[in-house]
Amino acid sequence: MIFKRLLGATVVTMAAAFLSACGNPTPITSGTPSPSPTITPFVSSEYTAATAGAQPSGITKGSDGGLWFTEPAVNKIGHVATDGSVTDFALPGANAAPLGITLGPDGYEWFTESGDAKIGHVNIVGGIVSEFTLPDATAQPTGITTGPDGALWITDPALNRLWRITTSGACSYYPLATAGAKPTTIAAGPDGQIWFVESGIDKLGALPAQDAVTSVPPACPQGPTPTEYGGFSAGAGLGVVASGPDNAMWVTETKLDKIARVLTNGTVAEEVTLPGLTAPFGLALGADQNFYIGDGTTDAIAQFSPTTAKVLTLASPKTKPAGIYWLTLGPDNEIYFTEKTANQVGQYRYF
Repeated sequence: MIFKRLLGATVVTMAAAFLSACGNPTPITSGTPSPSPTITPFVSSEYTAATAGAQPSGITKGSDGGLWFTEPAVNKIGHVATDGSVTDFALPGANAAPLGITLGPDGYEWFTESGDAKIGHVNIVGGIVSEFTLPDATAQPTGITTGPDGALWITDPALNRLWRITTSGACSYYPLATAGAKPTTIAAGPDGQIWFVESGIDKLGALPAQDAVTSVPPACPQGPTPTEYGGFSAGAGLGVVASGPDNAMWVTETKLDKIARVLTNGTVAEEVTLPGLTAPFGLALGADQNFYIGDGTTDAIAQFSPTTAKVLTLASPKTKPAGIYWLTLGPDNEIYFTEKTANQVGQYRYF
């Protein structure tokens, strides 16, 4: 293990563990879906994490055509290659607990380290992991997304704020208006704003990315306070927020078995019941402009049309209990999801 210093970040070179998917590796497929599904959606493949008990959590597509996912229980970042092989990369800290992960504007996979107040990125070439330490050791970076400003935006439920970090490590922070708001999941909206769930008070927050303040390390200045929007049914239990094909934001309501549509002015336009789901959480928009919603309690994935506001199909993984958690659109336009309980990544085909 070789440690270096680069732009104020810790850089680590390390060997990756290797393991194939269950049985013979199943290559990641490729293709473009038609406007409506040409097959009955189903879970086609499952890929076992390279380390036992990893509890795969966040997942995102990679610039290399593969999938990248976090393994908080073993402090590693996992990778599913296009040939179906699975590797993972150990992080330097014993308490890193990586959670959120996103494809950054620089082609690296950026992730949060909720256990040691760091933001990291990994590049498959050479197995390089770089880390940026946040200026407050009590920070708990959780969700992460790439903003329209080319920066990474991060939620921090422990300090009740957002962080913004550039690819060179310059940071700023944005305190929330309500104490105990507990920001968690986060996504870029169609309106140039950064939208996020405030799980402590069942509200959404939003901040124009253009309102971000700039800085020069090691300074990390405070920026403006985001706007908060309520109006959800009592006890909604907001889960994952995502941008829809209709210039609106959508968010799962884990405690009411619903999904809500929120206009960019903050108005809750509708809350739709999701038959067959009991705790909808994960949410990803497919290339067919339908949403795919994961439920870790029933271990089902629902195909949901935002146009008709109806569940079209339900499908389940082969392995149960799976513990479906996070969903993402893969580089091949299929839906991929993490299985925390089964220690796997699943592939859901809908075309």
